[in-house]
Amino acid sequence: MSLMEVFEWIQGTPVGAAIRRSAVLIALVEGVHLVGLALLVGTILMVDLSLLGRGIRRLSTPEIAWQLAGWTVAGLVIMLVSGPLMMSSEAVRCYKTPAFWVKMALLATALLFHFTIHRKVALAEPQVTAGRAAMVATASLALWFGVALAGKAIAIFPPPGL
Repeated sequence: MSLMEVFEWIQGTPVGAAIRRSAVLIALVEGVHLVGLALLVGTILMVDLSLLGRGIRRLSTPEIAWQLAGWTVAGLVIMLVSGPLMMSSEAVRCYKTPAFWVKMALLATALLFHFTIHRKVALAEPQVTAGRAAMVATASLALWFGVALAGKAIAIFPPPGL
């Protein structure tokens, strides 16, 4: 079975068909996805601002990272559930849209970066040098905002040939 056939199957599922046919379901799933995005990117932004020497100054970066970790994971879980639901309603279009593949590549990279390098630097005691913290925060922000922008591009730019 080819990857295209998998995407055709996903789009043909009862879930994909139900979402595709219902403006209410589309709006609900997209709204939930945006809440997840706000939680995920908002909490990461707070940690990254702390790494950059901005934001909440009364707490250390590791304290901020620990306190927001559950909210970050909640946002990620919400997005990882709602994203495939959204995609199921137009899976073939996603398959044919370059922005979808850019988003998937950025998402994989951002997740790997977040749960390895970013986590190590954010939770480091003693804290890492300001230069290293700034590099990690900048890379983190670039990756996550890239994921969000590529996601928006899926909706804006039609696949080639349409």
